[in-house]
Amino acid sequence: MNIALDRTLILLIEHKDMMFQLIDYMDQHQRKDLPTEVFYNAIRAKFDSMGIKREKDRLNDAFDLDNLLKTGIIAEANKSRGTLAFQPAVLEIFRLFDKERVRGLRSVELENIRIQLENAYQLLEALNFADDNIAFLEQHDHLFDLLRRISSQIQNNTDHLQYEADRLSKRLDHDQALLSLHEARQHREILTEVKRIYDREIIPTLEFLNTREYSKTKAPLTVIDDISRLYNIRGYENDSYYIDQYKLSILSHYKAVEKVKQALQRYLHQERQHRLTYNAIEQAYLHLQALAHSTFTESLNEKYIFKLLDADSIYFSGLKTHAAGQEACIAWHDRDHAIYFNEYLINQNAKKRSNNPAEIKTFDSQQPNDRHNAIKRRIEQLIKRFDIKPPVDDLYVAMHHFLLEQLQQDYQLNYLLYGISSFKQRHGKKFKVQVSFNRPQQSIRYQNQVLEYNKREFIL
Repeated sequence: MNIALDRTLILLIEHKDMMFQLIDYMDQHQRKDLPTEVFYNAIRAKFDSMGIKREKDRLNDAFDLDNLLKTGIIAEANKSRGTLAFQPAVLEIFRLFDKERVRGLRSVELENIRIQLENAYQLLEALNFADDNIAFLEQHDHLFDLLRRISSQIQNNTDHLQYEADRLSKRLDHDQALLSLHEARQHREILTEVKRIYDREIIPTLEFLNTREYSKTKAPLTVIDDISRLYNIRGYENDSYYIDQYKLSILSHYKAVEKVKQALQRYLHQERQHRLTYNAIEQAYLHLQALAHSTFTESLNEKYIFKLLDADSIYFSGLKTHAAGQEACIAWHDRDHAIYFNEYLINQNAKKRSNNPAEIKTFDSQQPNDRHNAIKRRIEQLIKRFDIKPPVDDLYVAMHHFLLEQLQQDYQLNYLLYGISSFKQRHGKKFKVQVSFNRPQQSIRYQNQVLEYNKREFIL
């Protein structure tokens, strides 16, 4: 069933939250089209949130891909690529509903505007200005359409920059005291976003609106001046006046964008200072990591114990060194005795865990039965047939399940320690067991007992 364009647009506006999701997806991935699957998922999510079947059927007819293509709301559906594209005019309608989703003008878009103005000037210069010249009249209408569109785009761009500046300023001023690692990461991401907006949107806009500085290419507003003079020389003073008014309207946004620039500049200095500090801390951290790792042995006889971290979990991973000619340094203050005392406690606890790798706690007053020699010999025979191949994430868990399956009712948690010891004696030279220290320790519960231990990873 086909739904008329006006009714389809009304339904889209009534359910604009779905369109906002699609627009946000395109903005986040910096693309003009959508994967078809993303479009269908958004429609399914909308239907799932609705309870009235009649309303679902009405939306299903309106949001059908064939209906959207027929009404022109979707301009293109590429089946081979699995993408579709909305009409730009439709997207702009929904962007106007929320300033957050109004698009700013980048360097490429501003340069395209300048090229259009220069082309319009060159065409007008070659034309005969006369009211009976159809080519002149068409170019005249095109010029004023272009000026109206430019004025609207600059207005939307200014609103977008002011909104972004207010949003980022409130967020950064609110995050004065960073209490967690997650908050510090978010703060750094916001500072990076400030720099991106400053470099890619604010500076190009100011260059577009600036008529004073010399450049290799003529400034867009200077081109508008040339067009105005051309109309004035050819005897069209009224049109020249209106062209000047468009220029003044566009130029009036310069001060507003300049204020946005000044508001964000202090955050740029903060971003640079943070970036230099992060670079210095990263270098120091990686150096300490290399030194600590070089002293690590499995027997834990050395003084230092260091646990390797994934690259993704290192907070300062992936930071780029700043450009040459800029220095970053760390001021090492007087010794913090609390830190040294904590290191001493860590060292002592590590030695204690090394000497007592596992401990069994009993929750009732009954003591576990002594291990019988017969069961011990049986465990040794089982270990010989224990066909386990690396990698194994936790050797204790694997051994626990194996002995539980083989011994069944005779199994006690005490026998797990003997099984691990027998396994190390038999296979210790052939394979490597890596110890992982965590707080709290790993634990295995069986019947009325619990075994606390440091995890052993069985690797090649």
